[in-house]
Amino acid sequence: MTENNYSIKIPEYEYFQMGGHYSGSKRGMNFDDFNFHIVPKDEIKVDVWYGVKCYDLSEMVDGKVFVQSNDGYHQMLDWIEEQYQIWLKDHKLRPSKLGYYSKEKELPKWLTDEWEKQGIKRN
Repeated sequence: MTENNYSIKIPEYEYFQMGGHYSGSKRGMNFDDFNFHIVPKDEIKVDVWYGVKCYDLSEMVDGKVFVQSNDGYHQMLDWIEEQYQIWLKDHKLRPSKLGYYSKEKELPKWLTDEWEKQGIKRN
């Protein structure tokens, strides 16, 4: 994965050159996730949708096709970031340590007591 200034991590261009499909998401607070799906063929096709349903069951919010090239790849990254920033204006991210249907796990008291004795702080 490329290290850059984008909010979403996406594999390097070579991954798509080899025909790899890729899906990603950012979790929303109200079951309104930001999702995207990348399909490379002769071109690179990207679709964006909101919600918790899978790609096949969702209505696309937007989609775009990019040239299958390094420049097209970078245009795709910019476009996905732009779509994500649009989504962020009206939505909130769900904290990454919480699942949809669960609360943060509580550790057993014996373990937290032992950590406290040893001066270990929990992140």
